[in-house]
Amino acid sequence: MIDLQETARLKKALDERPEDFEKIIEDTDLAICITNEEAKFVAVNENYTKWYEYDRSELVGESFLKVVPQETQTELSDLHEEFMDIQIEMMREWEVLSKSGKRLKISVDAGYSDKINNAPHKITFVKVENA
Repeated sequence: MIDLQETARLKKALDERPEDFEKIIEDTDLAICITNEEAKFVAVNENYTKWYEYDRSELVGESFLKVVPQETQTELSDLHEEFMDIQIEMMREWEVLSKSGKRLKISVDAGYSDKINNAPHKITFVKVENA
């Protein structure tokens, strides 16, 4: 399971210093991605790129559905939209895809910020369970 103390620490740091979001998300063992209202990656940390086997340049600006299996894309797209509306998400476990097609079982926690770039964003904290 994901470390909730660590996600709380990072959420607090992001809230206090949103202008440093790229530096803050690197300071953890978790994989982290930040998506905007259009469900596109705004930032990913080094751990995220390691697990998902993508370079940052292959993700930033793209839909997060790039790492989601076809069979759950509609559900996860709907949940992203709902999260942006209500800003609350339950911790969950999902299956995602790496660039090579490997299925990864992950647990996630999410945070909301309207301070990053002065716009609404979802910060997803990821722990790969079947590493």
